[in-house]
Amino acid sequence: MKKVRLVFLGLILLCACSTGGEVETDKTSENDETTGTTTYGFEQDQDGPEESKWLLPNSYQITIDDSFEMVSRYETGSSEEKMFFWHKPSASEFSFKPEKSPEKFEKKVPTIEIKPINKYHRYMYMHLTGSESQKSMEAVKKEVKENSEVYLEEVKERTVELLKGDPTIYTKEDYDIEPFTYMIESETEQGVLHYELIGEVESSYLRATLTIPVKKKEELLGNMLSSIRTITYKEEEFKDNAVLDEPTSLSYEPAENLKGDYPEVGYSFEVPEAATFRYSYPTYHAYRYTFDTRYKESIEKGNFSLNHSELIVRVEKLENARNREEELRTKGRFDFVTAQSDHAQSITYLHEEEDFDTGIFSTAVRVEFDGYEKYWFLREVDGHVYEVTFDITFEAPEYKELLDNYLNVVRTFELIGIEE
Repeated sequence: MKKVRLVFLGLILLCACSTGGEVETDKTSENDETTGTTTYGFEQDQDGPEESKWLLPNSYQITIDDSFEMVSRYETGSSEEKMFFWHKPSASEFSFKPEKSPEKFEKKVPTIEIKPINKYHRYMYMHLTGSESQKSMEAVKKEVKENSEVYLEEVKERTVELLKGDPTIYTKEDYDIEPFTYMIESETEQGVLHYELIGEVESSYLRATLTIPVKKKEELLGNMLSSIRTITYKEEEFKDNAVLDEPTSLSYEPAENLKGDYPEVGYSFEVPEAATFRYSYPTYHAYRYTFDTRYKESIEKGNFSLNHSELIVRVEKLENARNREEELRTKGRFDFVTAQSDHAQSITYLHEEEDFDTGIFSTAVRVEFDGYEKYWFLREVDGHVYEVTFDITFEAPEYKELLDNYLNVVRTFELIGIEE
């Protein structure tokens, strides 16, 4: 489900810079019980316009100690090539609450984040505007090659500026951090050490962030550095069975250390391939997923525009649910009003139609508005409300594909851990 998303360049720059590495990785296989490590990989699709491929993220692999567990980007909302890991023993002891701040999490749970960025991509964003953006590929590549070290220094200085306190800058002479060039250490008021590692390979800037509670530094820092040093962009070193964050289905399953408003029942569904994952809630142990698709052309309707389709999948405790079955079934036509103050034109109760498959959902409502339709699928059970909602514009070229994909989410939706 990889897609070219050059529009996210600015966001990627702010959050990341890169992790690559021309180092020898250990040759153990995935999940090798002897070494206790797992190899993870990001593979960039080469579909799309030939002229833009040189700006795409670069494929890489990294081998991480098994005391750390990958957290899917579908739970963190990060870019496709970014990887995030947390220390499993510490995470299993942490009481997760949706409203808890990241600072509270970092104070208890060590993390590793790998954040790559294509050198040319960064240069195009930082240095070219207007007519300059029309520079040839060869000219940009020449500029980046000649000034690569200068830009690396810019990344380092910018990182230091963003950090609080009095950061300490280490080099390869101080720590074994190859292929990274710099390691910047800082400490938060909560007593958490942050390590920002910066470096470069041929076509990527490398960046990784480690967070470690001060009291766990001696125990974990060496092991964490050993893991991130294994990063490689050399395809001849890639292992065949690397773990890729490319699930065909997503799920939420309650765990014992989830507290507060976390739902106590779970679900799973097949990913809508025609749509793009945008974000989930909360940051970890997500129980709400949002996908959308930007239409190829914006569709004008009176005083508003229809420019994208959105699908939301969630489960909530009854007291937190925004919709209820009985309420939805009894709404009149004028009770359905969108953000554009556009009243419904017709309502269809799909759960009453024998030939329409609503999957596990006992209430299914389709509402037609001016130029688009919206669907609600609800199921109340075991003190919770499961809900899938989506909207699509009739005139969108993607209409049929999106509708089929969204209905497949509904029909593959399964309940986990409920008592009827």
